Amino acid sequence: MNKHLAKPVNIITGFLGAGKTTFLNELIKFNQPKRLAIIENEFGRESIDGELIIGAGNAIYELSDGCLCCSLSEDFHQLLADLWNRRSVFDEVVIETTGIADPASVAAPFLTSHAIPNYYELERVICLIDPNHIESQLRDTIEARQQISFSDVLLITKADTVSADHLQHIEELLSKINPFAKTLSGHKHEYPFLEIFTTERGKTVQKRPRFTLSPNSLSSQQHEDIISLSFSFTEPFSISLLQHRLTAFLLFQAKDVYRVKGIIYALGNTKKIIVQSVNTSLVVEYGQEWEDKEIYESRIVFIGKNLKPEGFERMLKQCLQISPN
Repeated sequence: MNKHLAKPVNIITGFLGAGKTTFLNELIKFNQPKRLAIIENEFGRESIDGELIIGAGNAIYELSDGCLCCSLSEDFHQLLADLWNRRSVFDEVVIETTGIADPASVAAPFLTSHAIPNYYELERVICLIDPNHIESQLRDTIEARQQISFSDVLLITKADTVSADHLQHIEELLSKINPFAKTLSGHKHEYPFLEIFTTERGKTVQKRPRFTLSPNSLSSQQHEDIISLSFSFTEPFSISLLQHRLTAFLLFQAKDVYRVKGIIYALGNTKKIIVQSVNTSLVVEYGQEWEDKEIYESRIVFIGKNLKPEGFERMLKQCLQISPN
């Protein structure tokens, strides 16, 4: 299977009431004439505007603009296989999760399966956020934390319902929680689709955190009991050792860790190494080539509950590549 023939996949997540269905309907309009295969975490007729559906068969629905819609079944792998058999009638896949879903579980097959990434390529996870309620949701629910921590793009919806100062406050809050994500804002009929879809998952970081990282430094941000620890190293890592240590760490402590993501500089590699957690698993893959004038620097972020920076820093330093004398 030629990887270049794989169908792109985007996951839309966000807590209840964030505006996922409104966003999805606008996305369908924006993408025309591209054809989308839309996978609903809930039954399709409930989440997609009813007038869009013109026919149904085998739990896959045809929309009025030529898109497909289907419900996320228990056998996700079989659903993806069924869609692949109909690949000639769609260009991309969009998955809308329920408001209380952990997007890591939905993303897992695209990142950890040996076969699925040959047919489908996960491009980004987009988290929609209601600026009026996100602070209480972060305080009261683990799902909102997981959704923000795992996403590549954080889109503040309903931006027209809050003041400019409050919008800036929410943007800064989100950047502290997930410094690797791209934070944007918009509202119905004015979503920043072009900016959203120029963010490529696992290939580049669109902007650096709002705080400054210096070589071999640690930056820590906290909201309630959610902590984001960001580390930066100019020395190269031993990828095999880093993979071993992070895998063991996730195996025993994953319940308090919502996300691990890093862009790693490894000696002898011309490409960036992307490491990221998916539930209790660690995914390691190649990213883009290091550019000629780019500083070779590793950056890794841990997002979780009540994290202690000292242990993380010690673990990472033990994985640095020691140059022979």
